[in-house]
Amino acid sequence: MTARLVVAPNWIGDAVLSLPFLRALRAAHPGDRLAVLARKGPAAIYRSESTADEVLERSARLRDDARTVRSGRFDEAWLLPNSFRAALIAFLGGARRRIGYATDFRTWLLTDPLPPPSGTDHQLRDYDALLRSHGIEPDPGAPRLPIPPEALARADRALAAADWSAGSRPILLAPGSAKASTKRWPPERFAALGDALALQGWPCGLVVGPEETDLGSRVSAAARTPLPVLGADLDPIELAALLSRARLLISNDSGPMHLAAAVGTPVVAFFGPTDPGRTAGVGSPVKVLDRYLFCSPCHRDACPYGHECMLEITVDMALRACEEMVNRAVIPRSVSDEGSRARLVRDPSRSLPRT
Repeated sequence: MTARLVVAPNWIGDAVLSLPFLRALRAAHPGDRLAVLARKGPAAIYRSESTADEVLERSARLRDDARTVRSGRFDEAWLLPNSFRAALIAFLGGARRRIGYATDFRTWLLTDPLPPPSGTDHQLRDYDALLRSHGIEPDPGAPRLPIPPEALARADRALAAADWSAGSRPILLAPGSAKASTKRWPPERFAALGDALALQGWPCGLVVGPEETDLGSRVSAAARTPLPVLGADLDPIELAALLSRARLLISNDSGPMHLAAAVGTPVVAFFGPTDPGRTAGVGSPVKVLDRYLFCSPCHRDACPYGHECMLEITVDMALRACEEMVNRAVIPRSVSDEGSRARLVRDPSRSLPRT
């Protein structure tokens, strides 16, 4: 029996997009041992998804991670992050084969280096070459995240604390994003959109991460009627459970966007410095509002200009997109509106062209 380790991506959204890779690896070797090494947040996702036999949590110390890998006596390590550190963990951990892309000056640490992908397809397809290099056919399906009953119960308690029942199906707004604030639509516009949706009779609330409570408070305070703030005390699976209870999620390019798509909740997503063709949610209807400028996509952590890529997405545009999604209206392939575009991003797991 071969023992295989997958070194997982570091971010929630990236972890969600890696789930088809795990399914393909398991399908190719159903009787072998499969483990995942992941940070705490992504680890919760892999445990709930349950393809892996075991999920090992990464620490803040390289030495501890290498010791964890060494104790597992792994024959192979599949490196999904392109970082030098991920390869060094597998090397110091004694994995006999170390499979990954030749990036970040780490080729000498790999036994099976591959040229990195082009970066033009959806990120969901970035790991296909790793699999095919070992004769494994990629899983073409979308990420799917099963929700355990205890997580649903925790989500229902969060809804009850906001004076909602599990059947109320609120519209949730996620104003945050990890890594870069440039990916965020302005907080005051989230507040104005919440007000506009409430006027149409739809219950609305905010979802934030543990480090976004101040942001949630700012958005709530800017609304005419304060919006309940949920999610800061939920782990990723409990947050996914909460999103599964929602009618719609309105989000930046963020982890909640990917969690919502993985549990089948429709999404309206704002994109500016990042490319929806690479990182839009997969698995549910996703309507993208974005604005292509001469600098798009820049992937910068700070904008040297006026952040027009996000500012030119207006509250009216967002409201119309929400109405279309909630009312299940027929969404056109491409809509031109005041220089911005509203698009239904096709699911790359279905091999359909992006519109």
